[in-house]
Amino acid sequence: MTILQRYTLRQFVAPFFLAIVILAFVLLMDRLFLLADLLVRKGVAVGIVGEIMALSLPFVLSVCAPLGSLISGVMTFGRMASDNEIRVVRAAGIPVVRVFVPAMAACVLLMLAMVPFNGYVVPEAQHRVRNLLTDVARKKPALRIREGVFMDDFAQYMIYIGTIDERRSKVKNVAIFEKKKGNQPPGFVTAPNGEISYTADDRYMILNLQDGEMHELGEGNTYRRLGFKRHVINVPMDVELIRRDREYRSDQEMRLPQLLAKIGQLRGEEQEYEKRVAEVIAQARTDEGAKLRVEEQTTRLRYKRLETARYEVEFQKKLSLAFSCFFFVLFGAPLGVLLRRGGIGTGFIVGLVFFALYYVMLMGGQSLADQGKLSPMLGTWLPNILLVLPVAELFSRAFFETPLFWRWQVRLPRLRPRRAAKGGAA
Repeated sequence: MTILQRYTLRQFVAPFFLAIVILAFVLLMDRLFLLADLLVRKGVAVGIVGEIMALSLPFVLSVCAPLGSLISGVMTFGRMASDNEIRVVRAAGIPVVRVFVPAMAACVLLMLAMVPFNGYVVPEAQHRVRNLLTDVARKKPALRIREGVFMDDFAQYMIYIGTIDERRSKVKNVAIFEKKKGNQPPGFVTAPNGEISYTADDRYMILNLQDGEMHELGEGNTYRRLGFKRHVINVPMDVELIRRDREYRSDQEMRLPQLLAKIGQLRGEEQEYEKRVAEVIAQARTDEGAKLRVEEQTTRLRYKRLETARYEVEFQKKLSLAFSCFFFVLFGAPLGVLLRRGGIGTGFIVGLVFFALYYVMLMGGQSLADQGKLSPMLGTWLPNILLVLPVAELFSRAFFETPLFWRWQVRLPRLRPRRAAKGGAA
């Protein structure tokens, strides 16, 4: 590696890590508000909050790495062009693309590192953080109190709350089923209004219900209905945080080998459904009753294919995001050379605009693949395919000074000679 190449690599690395830090902070802002709420309002331990924060970082880094290579490419080569370093390299007879080789090699290594990172570290971190949030919610069920949902997270009660006013701790349209031992029917309490609070040691959640009714079935099919002006229910809560490991993993929580195994299993089930459909179609030619089963089996086959496509999309997306670490620098570096601007503002604006376009196309392709309208590979790699021609054109113009497809000319600002100072020599 020559001195010039080492110089370019040093200039590339510093903006890359700067972009990673800034982008990670921005993307973590939403999670920071949640963690602050857990720490201040819910009383979750600092260590648990810090662990949730640490487990949230891998997913953020998987998104920031491609953006970092793009922004660093714009900043590094834009500054070199604005300081006429690129022009000096050309005047010395050195191919400009040789200056770009170290940054490209670094992004290739980054791409190879991001494949296992996206395929192993990110899904494992997502699985653990969801487990941890579930355990925290089990310890403090108030974290999972939601409107319009039957909540079965409590030991002795199933609770339904219509609306919640968290600022005033008011609840409306409350329905509570009391779980009883044996085969005894559950008690049923309803109230249009109430308040919610907690004891000082967080051992009980206090429901202060107003103007409600109690319904209960007794012995001999007797029914009792009582009205009340005020009724207080103390709901016991788990005090200790008990960690449990969920065996179930969503497609986003599966590592690459698990995704491949799941895809193989689903493809095997697809083949079985295809055989059933073929058998039913053959029977339908002679049996009128079998015609009704054709549509049923065809529908099952279609949904099984959609399920397979969902896991294939997740597998291909992990690879596509890793490849974008290399693909983005192929766009950022030549764009910086052509723009001749390498400020941090220019880098972030160009990077965010390009990434927004890339992300919209990625989500659109993923949605079409999930619906079965595109193959999973084509849907997830669609942004790279659509942007390869513009990137190739920019790369050819910036580093080889020749248009590849289009013959438009890029007019760069000319350097004007400085005027002599007054009173000095001309």
